[in-house]
Amino acid sequence: MKVSPVKHLFSLTCIAVAAFAGSASADSSPFCGKTGSSDWAEVAQAFVGDWLIEHQSGYALMGTMVLPFPGDGEVETMTVALRGNSLEATHPQAQAPLVLRLAEEPRWVVDRSDPYVPAPVLSPDDVGLMMGCDQMDLPRLVGTSTAVVDGVRMDFTYRMMAADWSTLYGVMEMEATVHGTPVLARRTVWMREAGR
Repeated sequence: MKVSPVKHLFSLTCIAVAAFAGSASADSSPFCGKTGSSDWAEVAQAFVGDWLIEHQSGYALMGTMVLPFPGDGEVETMTVALRGNSLEATHPQAQAPLVLRLAEEPRWVVDRSDPYVPAPVLSPDDVGLMMGCDQMDLPRLVGTSTAVVDGVRMDFTYRMMAADWSTLYGVMEMEATVHGTPVLARRTVWMREAGR
């Protein structure tokens, strides 16, 4: 049975909204306004622990080709630990830990100008709206890592935003060059604290 793209998008939206159903309320996020270095100790503690990652839809740009892909339904576990004053995230498939830092970046924006590039189910601004707090007022972390698979170097950038104590929103990005062709892949992820 073939599922229409509209029905698939509706299903993904329902999943995304359900991910926040238990945490979003009339009150704003407990982390609203905690974006400075003076808030680091409290913010870091919010990220420490085991997180279940649910991969949402995304796409890959290979030269001029756009290859959309749906959420894969697979749930993986990522562990975030505090090492001194640094947060390190480890994943079973990662070749090295990911060191996370406060993101000193402009607003994370979803470019909707290309009709062939699918937009995520929820953008960072959508998540902020759901949590009653502008995304620039929520703790945002960024980290980078590199892996080599079959001789191809892949550069990863992970962006994570704390919605509340048990819910994180993230955007995973990978860049590589395969046989001279640049490849860029992006997908959004939900992360919920294991055991919740």
